[in-house]
Amino acid sequence: MINELYNGFLVLAMSIMALIAFAYLVRAISGPKFADRILAVNGIQTIIILIICILSILQGENYIVDIALIYAMLGFVTVIIVCKAYLRSHHKDRANDLNNLKGAVKND
Repeated sequence: MINELYNGFLVLAMSIMALIAFAYLVRAISGPKFADRILAVNGIQTIIILIICILSILQGENYIVDIALIYAMLGFVTVIIVCKAYLRSHHKDRANDLNNLKGAVKND
């Protein structure tokens, strides 16, 4: 009886987390800024890690937690790489804008 109630609670928690992940997905698509999108994707990754850990509890398998840890490391590295690439391209655009501005000032 208590075990069925416990399992039902975990399934309910996973369902609520899936709804939150969907809300994060909407935010990632509609986010006006790059930072909003990165935070939303990072939130989705965190929710998925929690769902994987709950599945590990439900199935009674400890190796699934290792999969969640690997997913967490990959997600962290992915966010770092995407942010670095964005910042690199953003700085190049700003440098080009500054060079164009300097050229316009010299011509006047």
